[in-house]
Amino acid sequence: MYSQKSYDDIDLWLKDLKANACPDIKIFLIGNKADLEDKRVVMKETAENFKNEYDLDFFMETSAKTGMNAQELFVEAAKLLYKDYKKYKGAKKKTGEVLKTDTKQKKKKCCNK
Repeated sequence: MYSQKSYDDIDLWLKDLKANACPDIKIFLIGNKADLEDKRVVMKETAENFKNEYDLDFFMETSAKTGMNAQELFVEAAKLLYKDYKKYKGAKKKTGEVLKTDTKQKKKKCCNK
C-alpha cells in the first residue's frame, strides 16, 4: 500500500461501515498502487494481518495504473458473493421462506386450438 494515512483511516471506515450496514456485509480490503513498490509504505504482510485481525472477507493488492489484479479482483469478489448467495438461498429454502426472486412466476401463454 502506498498511503499510510489511508491505511490508518481503515479503522474509522470499518466502524462506520459496521454501524450502518447489514451485519452480513462482505468487506474487502484492496491495496492500490501496487506498481509503486519502491514507494511502499505499508507492507503486504501488515495489510494481510489487518484483514485477519478484523475478520475481513478478502484482501488483494492491485494497480489501477497497470491493471495488475484488476480482473482477478472482480472474479474473486464474484466467486465469494455467489458462494454466499448459494448458502443464503439454500438456507431460505430449508426454512420454507420464499426469496423475492422466487415469487415472480412466469405466465405461460397457452393456446389450445
